[in-house]
Amino acid sequence: MTTPFALRIGDADTLRGDALGGRQPGYLYLHGLGSVRTGEKSESLLAHARHRGRAFLRVDQRGHGDSTGQLGSVTIGELIADLQLLLERTGPQLVVGSSLGGLIAAFAAAARPELVRGLCLLAPAFGFLHDLEGRLDAEGRMWTSNGVGFRVTRRVLDDARKLEERGLPTRLQVPTLVVHGTADEVVPPQASERLFAAIPHANKALWLVPDGDHRLNAAAAAIWPRFDRLVDGTA
Repeated sequence: MTTPFALRIGDADTLRGDALGGRQPGYLYLHGLGSVRTGEKSESLLAHARHRGRAFLRVDQRGHGDSTGQLGSVTIGELIADLQLLLERTGPQLVVGSSLGGLIAAFAAAARPELVRGLCLLAPAFGFLHDLEGRLDAEGRMWTSNGVGFRVTRRVLDDARKLEERGLPTRLQVPTLVVHGTADEVVPPQASERLFAAIPHANKALWLVPDGDHRLNAAAAAIWPRFDRLVDGTA
């Protein structure tokens, strides 16, 4: 069984998640846009953590699931800061980020590499911030890959323009596994190939999953041992 936890963010917001005790550093799972912390990939990683006796935690990002905040009003910069605060409280972790969660995890790892012992990016949403406004429909709504639609505020758009995504891969100084499906219908696998090529850290790996889709649920059980092998000797 996992144990619920809550982390206060400022005066008005709260991150909520659940955790499993075990050996540190543990796995920290960060979901994608419009999703929640529970799901096939996080359940697979939880089972893997339990099998290995390693700690595990997952959190609903602000604007999602059990955490406070409104989707479309919380900025990407705030989500990055939330993850950094969580890592400050938990200590260094092995961070697994899916889609937008992967992009947020990469920003946090670049800013605070001492808090990330290893980084696993699952179909990371690199390129998402470029022309974010152009991704909206005529009514100012964004639609996620799982059919969730929401209005995006001006402060979110302005914040996205301030984030320097293009040079982000060159600032990653931690062991990094990048996983992307060749049949991803949301983020082209070429984005991860470019990301991987630009990472300067010697301990890195790229797995292009044949016929894998954006969610990568079918490949999940095979991802975690690859991640373990990458960080062995550093975690």
